This record gives sequence, C-alpha cells and structure tokens, in this order.
Amino acid sequence: MDQHALDVLNFSEIKKDLRSYITSKLTENLIENLEPSIEIDYIKERQKEVTQAKKILIRENTPPISGVKDIRPSLEKAEKSMIIDGEELLDITTTLEVGHDISSYFSNLEDEDDNYKKLMKIAAKIGNFRPLTKEIRKAIDNQGEVKSSASSKLRRIRRKIQNAKDSIRDKLNSIIHSSSMQKYIQEAVVTIRDGRYVIPVKVEHQGEINGLVHDQSSSGQTVFIEPNSVVKINNKLKQLEAEEEQEIQRILQELTFLVQAETDDIKITLKLLTALDFIIAKARYSLNIDGSEPLLNEEQKTKLFKARHPLLTGDVVPIDVELGDEFDTLVITGPNTGGKTVTLKTIGLLTLMAQAGLHIPALSGSEVGIYHQIYGDIGDEQSIKQNLSTFSSHMNQIIKIIEEADDTALVLLDELGAGTDPTEGAALGMAILDYLHTRNVKTVITTHYSQLKTYAYNNSGVENASVEFDVETLKPTYNLQMGLPGRSNAFQIANRLGLKDEIISSAEDFLDQEDIEIDDIIKEIEEDKKEYQSKKEEATEDYQQAKEMREEYEEKLKKLEERKNRELKEAYREADKIIKRAKDRAENIISDLKEKQRLSDREIQEARSGLREERKDIKSERNQLTAENQQEQEIPDLEEGDQVKIKNVNKNGKVVSLNQDKEEAVVQSGIMKVTVDLKELEKVEKEESSTPKGKVNISRVKQQKAKNISSKLDLRGMRAVDAKDKLLKYLDDVMLSNLNQVEIVHGKGTGVLREVVDETLDNYPSIKNYRLGKPKEGGSGVTIAKLEA
Repeated sequence: MDQHALDVLNFSEIKKDLRSYITSKLTENLIENLEPSIEIDYIKERQKEVTQAKKILIRENTPPISGVKDIRPSLEKAEKSMIIDGEELLDITTTLEVGHDISSYFSNLEDEDDNYKKLMKIAAKIGNFRPLTKEIRKAIDNQGEVKSSASSKLRRIRRKIQNAKDSIRDKLNSIIHSSSMQKYIQEAVVTIRDGRYVIPVKVEHQGEINGLVHDQSSSGQTVFIEPNSVVKINNKLKQLEAEEEQEIQRILQELTFLVQAETDDIKITLKLLTALDFIIAKARYSLNIDGSEPLLNEEQKTKLFKARHPLLTGDVVPIDVELGDEFDTLVITGPNTGGKTVTLKTIGLLTLMAQAGLHIPALSGSEVGIYHQIYGDIGDEQSIKQNLSTFSSHMNQIIKIIEEADDTALVLLDELGAGTDPTEGAALGMAILDYLHTRNVKTVITTHYSQLKTYAYNNSGVENASVEFDVETLKPTYNLQMGLPGRSNAFQIANRLGLKDEIISSAEDFLDQEDIEIDDIIKEIEEDKKEYQSKKEEATEDYQQAKEMREEYEEKLKKLEERKNRELKEAYREADKIIKRAKDRAENIISDLKEKQRLSDREIQEARSGLREERKDIKSERNQLTAENQQEQEIPDLEEGDQVKIKNVNKNGKVVSLNQDKEEAVVQSGIMKVTVDLKELEKVEKEESSTPKGKVNISRVKQQKAKNISSKLDLRGMRAVDAKDKLLKYLDDVMLSNLNQVEIVHGKGTGVLREVVDETLDNYPSIKNYRLGKPKEGGSGVTIAKLEA
C-alpha cells in the first residue's frame, strides 16, 4: 500500500490507539506490522475473528489473556543449552499458565451456534505444559529464586549455612557486647564485608582486636575487622555457599533441559497467545469506536452508512456516502472548515481499516471495496526543503498518482487545482478529473470551483456531493448531501454580516449569468430536496399509523372471531347438557313408572317415542342456535362508494370495491384500506366521524395503542438500521401504555442486533435498567428492559 497515503490518512494513529488495548509487549510487533491487505478471503477471516471476539467480550466473562511475557530470548538460550536463570523460568511458567487458563476458558464456553468457532479453534491448538510448569513451580518461588525444597541436598546445605551464620553472629555479638571490648567498638552491630561477617572497630583501637581488616569507612574513623575467632567459621560458610551455588546451577540446568525439550511447542503456543491478544485488542477497539464488521467486495464498491472518523472526538456528525456503483467519481463541494477534508479522510481511512482486518465506525451493513492501491493528496504539503510552492508540491504527488493509478485504485484529492490562478486551476482540475474518470479510477475530490460541479453534472458516472452550510447561523452543519453540489454562500453570508445591499447587488452584476443561473438552480434543488424530505417523513409517519391501525383492526377482528367461536362452543356444550339431562330424566321417569305402575310394553314404547320427539325438538333448537350464531347479522346490500360502519372496530369508511361473490369489501377508513367481511359492515347515510376526511384521529390511535401494545417486540431477521427505527418507535408506543417491563427478542445470531438494542436502550431516557433474559426467558437472545414509572 502506498506509504504516502498511509501517512496522510493517519493510519499510524489507528495503530497507536490499538496499542492501548493489548496486554503483552509481544503483540506490539503484530500492530507494528499491521498493513492493509488486498486478499479478500484473508481480510474476511480477520474481520470474522474480531466479530467473534467482540461477541465474547459482550456476552461472556473477560478472557484471561493478560500475563504473557516475551520469553523468546530465554527459549533461544535453552536451545543453545545455556542455563536459564530463575526469573526467566518464572516468566516461562507464567506465560504457559496463561495458555492453560485461556485454553480452559474457551473449552468451557457454550457455543451451540458456532459464534466463537474461529477463536476456539485457535485456543484448541495451545499446548498442554502442565508437567513442565509443575516442575518449575516446585523448584522456583514467586521471586524467581530456587526453593530449598528443589532438592534434598540443597536443603541440607542451606541448613548448614544457616547454622554457620547463627554461630558467627553469636560469637561476634558476644564480642561487641563484652564490657571489656565496648570501648573499642564504634557501633554494636554485626555487618558483612566481602561476603564475610565483621564488626566495626574505632580506627585508633584496631590493634586491640586480633583479626583481619576487610574495609574502612569513608570517614576513616572505622575499620571493619573479622576476629580470628570467627575466621574458621567464615571460611566454612564460604565453602557452603559455593556448594549451594553449585547445587542451584545443577537444578537450573535440569529445568533448562526440560524447557529445551519443548521449545518448539512453546514457540507455537507463544504465537497463538499473541494472536489471541491481538484479536481481542481489535475487538476492544471496535467496542470503543462503536465499530462493525463491513461487507467486502472486489468490485471496488463502497457504501458507508453513518460513518465517523475514528480519530475525531466529541459530537461527530456521521455521513452516508457511496462510490463505485452508479458512479466512479465523486465531487465534494462546500465551505472551508465545513468537513470536506474530513469526509475525504473518513472514506480513505475506513477503507484502510477494513482492508487491515479492523472493524470500522459505521453502521452494520456498510460495504467496502477492496482496492489494490489507495492514493491521497490531502492538506498543505508544501516542501520548504525542496523550495517548492504548495501548488508544485501537490502537482508532484498528483503526477505520481496519474502514472500509477488503475481501475483497482482509490484516489483521494483535496482541493484539486488549488494554489494557482483560479481559471487555470479549474481547467487543470477538470482535465485531471477527466483523465482519471475515463480510466475508471475510483476518485473522490474536494473543490471550490464551480466548473468542477458543472463537470459532474454533465458527465455520466460522476456525482456531486456537498457539505451543508447553515446561512442563518453562518456555521457548517457537517452533513454530507449526496447528489447535490454546494452553493457559494458568499453573498448571503456578507448580507447576514451587514454588508450594504448596493454592494452585494453590484457584486452580482459582475457575475456571469451562467453562474447566477447555476446558483439559483442549486438553491431550488436544495429547497425541493428539503420539501421532499419533509413530505417523505410525513408519508412515512402516515404509513406507519395506517399500518398500526390495520394491525389493530386485524387483532380486534381475530379476538372477536375467537370470542365468537368460544361462545358457539359454549352453546354446543349447553345444548348437549340439556339433551343429556332430559334423557336422564325421561329414563328415570320411565323406570319409576314401570316399577310402580307395572306399565305394559306398549305404553313404555309410546313414552319412549314421545321422548325421541322431544329430543328432536331440542336438537332442532340447538341447530337453530348454531345457525343464528353463524349468521348474526343480515348481509347489507352495498355498492362502491357507499358509506359504511365497520362494526367490529366502530370506525366509519367508504366502500372502494367489492369482490366478485360480494362476500368481502375493500373499505377506505381514513388513510387505511382494509378488506372486511360484508357481515361486519353496516350501511350508513353519512360518515359518522368527528375526524376530518382523510385524517387520522391521533388521540384515538394513542388510546387504542395504550390498550393493545404488546409487551414483546421481535427484531429477528431485520437489518440494523430498520431494527433500530422499529425499536425506537416501539419504545415511544410503550410510553403511552401502562407497561413497566418489555421483552425485546433479537436472537443470538451475529450479535449485531443485540448491540443495536443495547445502544438504543442506553440512550433512551425512560429506560430504568435492562438485562439479558434468563434461560427460561430466552437467554442471551432476549433483552428484558424496565421502564421508569
């Protein structure tokens, strides 16, 4: 990738930010070598790794990755059979134990949907070095020192050393505390010089103590003497310490051989741990910048939704921008400090990040093309050393770009043609733009020249865009408007600042008529666009209200149908009970009569015949009841245009059309059209509604909504943008109801919808708290939110 583009687009700053998320210095090498790739499969693999790590950070406990040391020098010593010291062995053990922990962590994760598959595959390759770490821990303490328990010989030697030290101290303490010797002693302490125990004696009395002088104080007032009575024990102590060091070296040598035997496997594990640390660091960075995994293509098509420059802080205005589909060249115009250069850098930097396997700060669903080269000529790059003007410096870079760029490249040019005579600069800018455009090079430029706006209008495959400027506040809004060039607001700004009208009028006379017409056309387009946007929002709101009313109607219709069926079944059951009671009663009467009055068989048959007739009458009544229930109302005789009332929902409307068998009608009720069974309609002479024709009674809608709003919202299968809009609308509706808790179903999936839900709930003012569902509630596929009363 072109180094100049990496520099001007501040890719090194992204790597600097990324360093703050790693836990091991080893990982710094991976960040240092991080470069954009052009291999789409490789990039997709890296992107998916970050996505999976991000899900783990959101859903699970933090992976225990910290504690990995740079043990490569120690491993090299082991390979050469050079003894590794205790601190180095401790670092090796600590690192391998991190491997054990991270391996155990991933093996215990529940991953039925393979959400963590790639990271679990990496962790599964980490070696098991528990026998080695156990041996090292047995011999080395937490300070990197060899334990006495490392061998029985070392334990014995150290015991003898301690006894010798105690014996020396006892003898020396008896000397310095002796009443006869105190006048010679400078200070009643036992100290060490040259590894031997000595006592401090006043220099003028050194001849009174039989022994060896080992040192003298800096003041010359004290000498440090080893009395002859402890020389032999001190000699023994030195011998024991030499034996101790020899045994320590033997133990370290054995441990070194153990490490040496597994050096190759340890190196593999070290690489795996570093790779996991790098992936998890990228995931932490993605969470910090509110990033997402971009879609990738090899056709150099870019579509960014709500994209933000990752190095900007504060309230950053996001942009929607595209390139490479309907047009290959984008011309961005607008005021100074209005965000043109930031837009240019955002496009370039997010592309570099995506191709480097990093998530980008844009909405899910954003798409980035894979470019083989990215070139940039951005900002004031005047070279003082080369004694070049700003124009010359820019031109040198543009010449290089023209010579190298092809149809797989992305070219970003800031203020094309600036730095020289405006007329010549504009002409040169158009020629450069035309050269790149005819060679299908994906190009984005910023400019102030009206001629380049015109070029974009007059050439297919070239599109205008502008950074909006608020003339009322005299400030840029930083909103990027695709398809619309920026207007020159000089006259309006001057007028707002108080410049006399006559001067502004005179200035307008100096303009070409063509420039005036173009500016007027742009102004009209801006006004039309604002009006269109307003009407679009109004239409969207009307559509949403109509959709809600239709759903409300269908829900009520469904409930009425269910109620009708329940009542019908109840009527059947009641009729059956009547028949059974009548039958039982008749049988009992016949039995009693037969028993008491000795009726003849003929009389009994006559009684039973009468019973059968009574049963028929009861069944006939039941059938009549069923028929009445099925045909509750007479079907009205309707024609198109008739005014009707929809009885089930108590709303008025007009018949738009009737189906062929005239069993159903399409009824226009307000802004909503619904298909209704004719039995549910009643003809009326005039519209019985206080609501003006064609308008929706918003108050009634809200009242109905408050009664019928569901406590559950299902977002599964939706795109992030649509899901967020639907969730916000749902929360607004919930606020009209009496619900204090709602259930939002987002599924487990890739975790994108869950992120959208979390972000929306974090920013919604009436949310008291929220949590993931319990296992019986749907687990991590559901979020339960509580609303403030």
